[in-house]
Amino acid sequence: MLSVLIATTLAAASPQASSIPPASAAYADCLLAHLQPGLSDHAIPLLQQACVAKYPESYVAYSELERRISAQRRADFDAAQAEAVRSANAAATAAQEAADAAAAKAKGMRTK
Repeated sequence: MLSVLIATTLAAASPQASSIPPASAAYADCLLAHLQPGLSDHAIPLLQQACVAKYPESYVAYSELERRISAQRRADFDAAQAEAVRSANAAATAAQEAADAAAAKAKGMRTK
């Protein structure tokens, strides 16, 4: 859970193309400032709650950013899965056609 939290926080705090800091930066900065190695699984949600209480608007922006990132990941996964299905179907069709051709050839040899 800690690694997911850190990765998401870093993504939210990453520099943007514009010079305006992202709205989620305050929440992310709060998390990064207070995260320490060895925090228990119980302490991390408390840290998140404290940062939310301190920066509620920033948390809303952070949540929206996370939602958009999650939606993009899901769309990428779905596209990759659809491509894999298309490839598998094409391979299965080619294999079936090859098997049908071989069977027809073998049947033709038997009738001669």
